[in-house]
Amino acid sequence: MALPLAGVRVLDLTHAMAGPMCTMFLADLGAEVIKIEPPWGEMTRVFPPLINGGSPYFVFLNRNKKALSLNLKNPKAVEIFKALTKISDVVMENFSVGVMDRLGIGYEVLRQINPKIIFTSITGFGQYGPYSNRLSFDPIAQAVSGYMFLNQQMADPQGPPVQAPEAIADSVPALFAVIGILTALYYRQLTGVGQRIDVAQVDSMISILPSVSFFQLAGLTFHEAMEKYRVGFPGLCRAKDGYVMITAPQGDIFDRFAKMLGVETLDQEVVEKWARHRSTEEIVSRLVEIRVPVAKVLNIEQMMRDPHVNARSMIVELDHPQTGPTKMPNFPLKMSESPGTVRTRAPLIGEHNEEILGRLLGMSIEDIERLKEEQVL
Repeated sequence: MALPLAGVRVLDLTHAMAGPMCTMFLADLGAEVIKIEPPWGEMTRVFPPLINGGSPYFVFLNRNKKALSLNLKNPKAVEIFKALTKISDVVMENFSVGVMDRLGIGYEVLRQINPKIIFTSITGFGQYGPYSNRLSFDPIAQAVSGYMFLNQQMADPQGPPVQAPEAIADSVPALFAVIGILTALYYRQLTGVGQRIDVAQVDSMISILPSVSFFQLAGLTFHEAMEKYRVGFPGLCRAKDGYVMITAPQGDIFDRFAKMLGVETLDQEVVEKWARHRSTEEIVSRLVEIRVPVAKVLNIEQMMRDPHVNARSMIVELDHPQTGPTKMPNFPLKMSESPGTVRTRAPLIGEHNEEILGRLLGMSIEDIERLKEEQVL
C-alpha cells in the first residue's frame, strides 16, 4: 500500500519538540525526512533520563527519519545543504528568527536555488511583530496565549496560573505546520510555486481558544460559561477504586442519567454520592448501558494496556540500539488507501551520511571521509 507522501523530501533542521513532531508526522506519512544536526547531535538526544545513552524524547520524535550530520558553521556544509535543497521539496526549521539568514541559507537564498521549495519556520512569536526576536519554549507560549490563565480557572481560580503538561504549545504548532506544508504542496502542484510558511507558537495556541469569542461577547471564558449556565453535567467523580469522568449535556443524555439516579436534575453532590461506593467498572458499565459518555481516568500504564487503545493499534514498539525495545504512540489517522505507518527507529548521529551524500549528491566514500576529517560532518 502506497504511502501518501512518498517522493516528498524534507530537509529537517529542527530541534526540541515542535519542529521534530511536525517532521515526525510527515515521515509517518511517507516523506523522506533527512534530519540534519551538528556532529554532536541536537538537544533532545541528551534530554534525561538517558537509557544507555538514548533519550526517550528523541527516540519518539525522530522515528522514520534518516540522519545527516552537518556543521553548518563550515562553508562546505552550507554548500552541501544548498545542493540538497536543489533536489528537495521542504525545508523545515525552528531556529530563532534570523539564524537561517546568518547561516547563509535563509528563504531568499534558497528560493533562488529552488523556486519550488516550501520553507517552513516554527518560532515562538513568528517572523515579525514586536516580540519576534524573543526566545521561546512551550511554557512561554502557554503564558502569552492565555492558556495558563485558562488552566488556572479550571484548577483553582484563586491560585497561580497553571502550565499544561506534555508541551501542548509545541504539539499544536507542530500540527499547524503539517497543515501548512500539506496545503503548500497542493498549491505547488496547482501553480508550480513554492512558498514560505511562518508558524508561531503563540498564534497557534490563540487560534484554538473559543474563550476569545466568549470573552469578547459575554465577558466570560468558555469554562466560566459552562459553570454559570450549567449546560450539562461535566464532572470528575471519585469511585471507591479510582476516578471516572462523566459528561452529560442538557437534553436526552442528561435526562437518561437523571432518570437512572431517580432525581429531577443532576448536580455534583448527587452524582458523587452515587459514585463513591461503586467501582469504576460498575459506573462505566451502568452509564455505557444507558449511553451516557463516561470513562475511567487512566494513568499512562493503564492507557497502554487498555483493550480499545490496543485494538486501534495506538501503541507500537521499535527496537533501538540504545534504548532497546521502546513503546511509543502510533500514527493516529486510519486511512483506508494510504495510511501513515511507524516503520523505522530513530537514527543515530550521522547514521545515514554515506547513503545520503552518496545516493543524492554522488559523493564517494573518500569524499565523505575527507569531509569528516575537515569536521564538516
